[in-house]
Amino acid sequence: MQNENEKMDRRDFMKSSALAAAGAVAAVSTAASAAEEKEVDLIKENKFKVIDFRCRPPLKSFGGLFKMRIGMFEKRPNVLANPATFGKAPASVQAFAAGKKEAMDLWWKEIDECGIEAVVVAGRYMEGQPEMSMDTDNLLEYEGKYKDRFYGIAPINIDQPIKKALEKLEKDLKGPIRGCTIEPGYRVVGGPTTLDNPEFFPLYELIQKSGKFLQVQTGAFANPMNWNEPNEIWRMDNVMRQFPKLKLILGHGGYPRITEALALALKWPSVTLSADVYTFWPGGQIYQQNIEMLQDQFVYGSAYPFGNFKETLEQALALPLSDQVFEKYLYHNSRKLLGLES
Repeated sequence: MQNENEKMDRRDFMKSSALAAAGAVAAVSTAASAAEEKEVDLIKENKFKVIDFRCRPPLKSFGGLFKMRIGMFEKRPNVLANPATFGKAPASVQAFAAGKKEAMDLWWKEIDECGIEAVVVAGRYMEGQPEMSMDTDNLLEYEGKYKDRFYGIAPINIDQPIKKALEKLEKDLKGPIRGCTIEPGYRVVGGPTTLDNPEFFPLYELIQKSGKFLQVQTGAFANPMNWNEPNEIWRMDNVMRQFPKLKLILGHGGYPRITEALALALKWPSVTLSADVYTFWPGGQIYQQNIEMLQDQFVYGSAYPFGNFKETLEQALALPLSDQVFEKYLYHNSRKLLGLES
């Protein structure tokens, strides 16, 4: 009799579990439907201020990136099913590709339609590639033209002797520029290198002393020939041990070494992850799951033109984050890095 009762209990358990599972599926389906309905109005209903910490305008100096969007991502042989990346490019990208002068106006229109308060634009220097180079003076020109809406990050030219790079960096950091960026994987003279190259240590010492931040290029395209070395997080830990107060931002979030990047941020509170478009690319759900945990160390970005302003922001607003964390992630963490608030 006891065995029969146990069988009944097991049958009842299985039955109730099946019903619960069915209910869960229905709940998920209902939630998904509701999210789809709400998604249309996510930006209109957004109550949070937004700074896009990583994007590039449709200018000749960034032409190579816009060509990548048109020539690479839109012509992938396999589907990258991200609504911000896959499919038709936004009007400003299309206008730029067609050589139309209104591309910049369309860019700002897209920003305004999303309610984005300001954008942060990282300069860069690539030897012999004018469509992949934007210097500090140009950035400051646009920062003055679009006051309180455009903030530049000075590129460090590591294709020149370090002494010369140091002199230029010292000049930049004394000016209104908010921070600087380095791309070891794109170095031409001497070949690609890594962040913990001792030649760069005088640069880091100067940046740490200035209190401004250093952004390092990581990600799947951090070196077009070999993306491994630029993303070796242990090398970044080497740098932080030498310069523990350095405000280090991982542009593209250290992808694909996501868990190691999270560990680096856990160990060093002055490390920030700018996972931007990778937040919604393959494996990006790991970033999503940890924004709440490391709420002072994530900044929002679209990686425009790789991710559209509208769709990327909609995806961010759909994340299950608390209001406090949304405020930090979308706005306040960026303002602190830019020196706009304490």
